[in-house]
Amino acid sequence: MTGARPEDRLPLWRAYSEFFLDTELDELSYAYVARTVLESGLGLEAAEAVLWNEVFPVLHANLRNHLGVWDGWSDAWLLAHLRVASGPAVRAGPRATVAEIERCWHRMCAHWSEPQPG
Repeated sequence: MTGARPEDRLPLWRAYSEFFLDTELDELSYAYVARTVLESGLGLEAAEAVLWNEVFPVLHANLRNHLGVWDGWSDAWLLAHLRVASGPAVRAGPRATVAEIERCWHRMCAHWSEPQPG
């Protein structure tokens, strides 16, 4: 994961930001996120670390704000506020919010399949 540029991360950040909107996601949304994870070229473990270490720290508060964002963040906003990080996924934050994002992650994983060699 080291050496990644913010511009390279943007599609993944944009997809993961869906988890933090004040809207109900449907299976098409989870499939879109899964497809974006697959297209990122990252393995599932590295992609999960991006969610928890790069996106969650910045966007998690939106889920606790009754006037939160519901229509998404611009690419410019994401690039200005999110930072590429390294290391294993760290789940730190309000327990209910962590649980909600874990639920979203598991729903997304149901749509994700690792490419088969060959």
